[in-house]
Amino acid sequence: MFIPDPGKVIVDADLAGADAQVVAWEADDAKLKAAFRAGQSVHLMNGEDLLGTEFTAASGHHKNPGTPKGRMYDALKRFVHGTNYLSTARNLHLNPAVGWPLAACESRQRRWFDLHPGIRDWHKRVEHSISKTRSIRNQFGYRIVYFDRPDSVLTNAVAWGPQSTVAEVCFRGALRLRDTCPWAELLLQVHDSIVFQIPSHRAGQGSTLDLIRGSLETIVPYPDPLVIQWGIAESNSSWGDCK
Repeated sequence: MFIPDPGKVIVDADLAGADAQVVAWEADDAKLKAAFRAGQSVHLMNGEDLLGTEFTAASGHHKNPGTPKGRMYDALKRFVHGTNYLSTARNLHLNPAVGWPLAACESRQRRWFDLHPGIRDWHKRVEHSISKTRSIRNQFGYRIVYFDRPDSVLTNAVAWGPQSTVAEVCFRGALRLRDTCPWAELLLQVHDSIVFQIPSHRAGQGSTLDLIRGSLETIVPYPDPLVIQWGIAESNSSWGDCK
């Protein structure tokens, strides 16, 4: 139901795998960072690491949720995301979108943290910060203050770092796009994506897409800087039809 004005094309610019990338940089995890930089499918790598041949030999395609591999792939994404954000093995076991046996969730969480110990270290840094200062900061310098008991806000605090960072990358990208491409009319910002419309005569041109991507690019100022890549999709009919 979101459609471009006459003579315009609607564009969706999306930060691909943004939260997971921020987690990798917060954890300073060399394996995850290298996979993201190389453009690898991190979820396929995680499937091989955590599920082994049960995943690699499963029938079907990982992008088809109607196949055994597709169902495992979707459950794996939710499992890793939940684990990174402090979900317990029991909660993941009870989540119908994961639904693995409790013992499997427990052993796979242990393996995840053995493979990526920096994620545990990141959790501990957040816990230390809120216990000492009742606050945490993201890499852009913004701070959130908590007034409840530290042990009751830990899950929120761990999630706030990546999610606030992704939102800020979107905000800064949108502002730079407005300045660099005044013919791009901003319409929406939805967590990790920006929706805007451009004149039809500018659509479908490689030079236009390169200019848009360059305008949106934002460096997250870690000691090892992070640049999250943007995916661009467009449609002359509706937001839902963007390809």
